[in-house]
Amino acid sequence: MFSKIIKIIWQIVWHRIYLRWQQFFNYCIGGGFAFIVDAGLLFVFTEFCGLWYMLSATLSFLIAAVVNYSWQRLVTFRQLKSDKVMKQFLMFSLIAVVGLLINNSMLYILVEFCGFWYMLAKAAAAIVVLIWNFIANKKITFKYI
Repeated sequence: MFSKIIKIIWQIVWHRIYLRWQQFFNYCIGGGFAFIVDAGLLFVFTEFCGLWYMLSATLSFLIAAVVNYSWQRLVTFRQLKSDKVMKQFLMFSLIAVVGLLINNSMLYILVEFCGFWYMLAKAAAAIVVLIWNFIANKKITFKYI
């Protein structure tokens, strides 16, 4: 009897842990795709269009944020029939603006003061922004709205 109770408790706990990691994994896939869009556009805007890397980073980040929102809403947090799409998008956008500030601050510091290549600095900033975005969107955008 006692072993059955322990087994049931373990299954419940394991299931909850599994679901959380699965959600984070899905978030990383969508974020990874958005990163490819972001980094690709950053490179194209800077190298082929001749824009300053900080302007390129801002434009590419904003475009990638729309791609990321679509993935996260539909796949990661499964908000398929939400009637609060505009509220979610506005909250997601506010969180993305904070992410943009983190991204651009790190990018500028790493390039201008540490001598990093802007694409390598972008990859480092993306890791920090990924963590910020996941936690903020999970706790705010797709939970309460």
